Amino acid sequence: MKRIAFYGKGGIGKSTISTSASLVMARMGHRVLHVGCDPKHDSSLVLVKDPQKFKTVIDQVFGDADDLDREDLIMEGIEGIECVESGGPEAGQGCGGRAVSRSFEVFEDVDLVDENKYDVAVYDVLGDVVCGGFAAPMRRSAGSRVCIVLSEEMMAAYAANRIAEAVKRFHDNDIALAGLIVNLRNNSADLSPVQRFADSIGTEILEVLPRDPLVCEAELFRKTIVDYSPESPVAQGIQRIVNKVLALEKGDCPIPTPIPDTAVRDIMRGGDVPGEISMTPRDNPTSTVTEWSQL
Repeated sequence: MKRIAFYGKGGIGKSTISTSASLVMARMGHRVLHVGCDPKHDSSLVLVKDPQKFKTVIDQVFGDADDLDREDLIMEGIEGIECVESGGPEAGQGCGGRAVSRSFEVFEDVDLVDENKYDVAVYDVLGDVVCGGFAAPMRRSAGSRVCIVLSEEMMAAYAANRIAEAVKRFHDNDIALAGLIVNLRNNSADLSPVQRFADSIGTEILEVLPRDPLVCEAELFRKTIVDYSPESPVAQGIQRIVNKVLALEKGDCPIPTPIPDTAVRDIMRGGDVPGEISMTPRDNPTSTVTEWSQL
């Protein structure tokens, strides 16, 4: 069974990519389990058949059920996909990372990820892995291939570097870094800093996805982009990501070489090595923005 985990900072596009990847693989004939590992519990919303029956692991754990089994956790999804959401505490209460970690303890108790039942398990994971709870898919899911989603922005690379460090830490658990997925914020962005970053941590860029308003439009109608607009550049890019990752063996994925946190900014500012910087602040920078949406 293949295990694919999509990691990245909040709001970077992990759910857009992971849910579409799950749908692509289901349509390829794979038996897919989609696991949302975010306290916001929003990953499976575009995949479940009946949103009125939406439930989370944490809700079940702290509900009335005495003995949970896997059927208590599973939600029926489209195209034969089965969905699970870890969930988390109420806003402002408890620890989201602990909720994800607790969910994985429950997964083991009920033998949720049955290798005889599924061909692929897809994990959609929040965070830059400063918290051990969000690293649960790495600690407890041996064999995962990690795809890091980032943009051309510096803080996205900073989070990606932390995730690469966690991959290196759990390498003995058969965890491997499949590569980076660049989900653009600016379709005209200079991608040379991201390429330098990928080279610095010893990985490759799997795909560059453009920013497309159709993605947000699809979400409004509770659809993945590959369902809503299958011929769009984003949908086609996700298909290529799936093809690449499914074909990867662990030997194809070198152990990442994360760089010091302080060096990420240097790399993204133009240095080929940490400490070497070619970009300097401009004198009197002037905005080129001339129009934008208003309420």
